[in-house]
Amino acid sequence: MNKEQEYYLKPKKLFSQNFLIDRNIAKKITSAIKAGEEDCIIEIGCGSGSLTQFLLEKKTRLIGTEIDRDAIIILNKKFPQSNYPNFNLYNKDILKISLPTLLNDFSYSEDFKFIVTGNLPYKISSEIFFWLYHQTKNVKNAVLMVQKEVAQRLTAKPRTKEYGILTIAMELAGQCKILFDVPPTCFEPQPKVMSSVIRMDFNVNLKNIDFSNVMELVRSAFNQRRKTMRNSLMNYLNKKFDFNKEKISNFIFENNENYFTKRAEELTTNDFIELKNLVYKLK
Repeated sequence: MNKEQEYYLKPKKLFSQNFLIDRNIAKKITSAIKAGEEDCIIEIGCGSGSLTQFLLEKKTRLIGTEIDRDAIIILNKKFPQSNYPNFNLYNKDILKISLPTLLNDFSYSEDFKFIVTGNLPYKISSEIFFWLYHQTKNVKNAVLMVQKEVAQRLTAKPRTKEYGILTIAMELAGQCKILFDVPPTCFEPQPKVMSSVIRMDFNVNLKNIDFSNVMELVRSAFNQRRKTMRNSLMNYLNKKFDFNKEKISNFIFENNENYFTKRAEELTTNDFIELKNLVYKLK
């Protein structure tokens, strides 16, 4: 059995695996990550290790996460810790790992910031973004491969069909830029859609924005996407604070803001921040 056969990992539908097999793309992703010896990179979903091997050339600490036990066996064979002492591998779902735990495991200070990368499984990419958004205190930036449609949603503008919950969450958390597209032929098995590599830089003052409460309002508005904010706000305030219709109507009349007559997709991120502040004054 040659090395290629020994290290072959069959992609599993269970884990939504589409392994990157194009070395040039792996190198290009690695080149987009600016990391020094003092940094620590977290790779989400190492898979067969096609990106991992180039990340290890950076000579910085690399923490790999992988939920697939078969992949873990192969990764340990390809990158034994005796040869790669700066590589630590976790057989765990990234969504169940907290960055403060990793800070403790590797004796980093509480304000240390990781760099995050990976070829994200399509079916849980949104969940991973929100995992990142809630831990921005400890994330410097992220270079990630995602479905092109998701990349377009992250960078969308108001009044477009791509604009929505994910867009506003990203704008609250920081900035996102599409670096380049990746065709299906670069993967095994080939997905039916294009992929994109994105770079995300995070807002260090996210807590000052009251991310959770703004996003609660945003979700409520976009779950009733075709209604005006006047109507969706009625439902939100009634459920959230048990306000009666008269109190809500008076609130809307007294503030008389333009966005009450608009739909959610027409409001900017700043509009939602201002609206949340108005609502909590009423409370």
